[in-house]
Amino acid sequence: MSSGQKQGRPFWVFWGAVTATNVGDGIRLVALPLLATQVTENPTLIALVTVFTYVPALLFGQVAGVFVDRVRKRRLIAFSQAGRAVVLAVVAVAIALEALDIPMLCAAAFLYGVGEAVSDPASHAILPRLVAADNLGRANSDLQSGQIVGEMFVGRALGGILFAVAQPLPILANVLVLAAAALALVSLGEVEGAPETAVPHRVLRQGRLRDFFEELAEGIRVVMHSRLLSVMSLLLAVWAGVSGAFWGVAAIYALRDLQSGEIGFGIMLALAAVGSLAGSRIAIQVIRGLGAPGAAAISVFVSGVSIIALTWTRDLWLASVLLASNGAAVTVWNVMTITIRQATVEPHMLGRVSSTYLVLARIALPVGAGLAGLLATATDAPTVFLVFGGVLLVVSAVLLPMLWKAFGESWPRGQVSAKKIEDYPSVFSTQG
Repeated sequence: MSSGQKQGRPFWVFWGAVTATNVGDGIRLVALPLLATQVTENPTLIALVTVFTYVPALLFGQVAGVFVDRVRKRRLIAFSQAGRAVVLAVVAVAIALEALDIPMLCAAAFLYGVGEAVSDPASHAILPRLVAADNLGRANSDLQSGQIVGEMFVGRALGGILFAVAQPLPILANVLVLAAAALALVSLGEVEGAPETAVPHRVLRQGRLRDFFEELAEGIRVVMHSRLLSVMSLLLAVWAGVSGAFWGVAAIYALRDLQSGEIGFGIMLALAAVGSLAGSRIAIQVIRGLGAPGAAAISVFVSGVSIIALTWTRDLWLASVLLASNGAAVTVWNVMTITIRQATVEPHMLGRVSSTYLVLARIALPVGAGLAGLLATATDAPTVFLVFGGVLLVVSAVLLPMLWKAFGESWPRGQVSAKKIEDYPSVFSTQG
């Protein structure tokens, strides 16, 4: 892979649209809960607004993958951005009319989540059409950087600052960035590197409900019947559960064990984001230097050890460095595995496969957080880090050896060398 290759205009237009959307996501993550606090003092109702944002991915994630594989992805992403802009515009009008209430906020959060459930897998699926196979890694690295900067740094800070000035401002700002992102994608035109009609003839010929469910099941089977994809998905689910466990007790750990105060907790979060950003910038160098198998091993090891090490430190700055290390390791893994999926999955299946991964992560995150809460209640937050960090290392030690060869062969070095998923035996196969 040549890191010196420059991405073309189509990619950078796409990058700008996705990054703008991530800025909007950061604004929304801050603004909607803050608006809820102005409507009610009930903590359960306030939390419910955030919950409704993530419900659509669980309910419709797999279904969204079918639509992604059926339609033109650029238009689908633009439509989802425009739809979310309209939803938030209604919220802004309700604020102006003093008619905002919790049911309306929950509905807005839900509809916003539907847009995310559609656009996220579509963004993964369209990228191979915008860049050459041997430049996918660099493109994913750039997209990860845009996501981290846009959401974690710019969006969340902007959301809080604008809300402090006037309640409607963060909502209106989100409407503007989403509308701009949609217009950018519309202006991109039909410039994708491959026609978006490369789907099975059955999909184009028939629209029956039975066909829809067959396509839905086909996406799940593709993941289950490939050793590469199935083992990667299992490891992703475990890692997402560990991440959910950490963030489920992170505030308790910072305030009680580190005695950091709110400012110290904010410093921890900021440094974790800096680590993630650093990981996105060094990901390609790490993978090129160690090879995909070595990069996978070091990413898991650094993440697991960083989480376990939190068990024994009560120093805010050391804990922050450990969190930054974990963030960098997770981002390197994300860049590599997303790129491998894009290089090995057939284009007409990529939406459904990406949706399967996203749904697994969104299921595992709250499960991990819930289990961590129960464990922390019985013990303490540091024990949660010891247990879940250990689980990540043990599970990875079992699963990663199953992927050594596949990782080395599937990391894209060009169209010729990128192997397809059928080249890898099923993890459920009785042969070999």
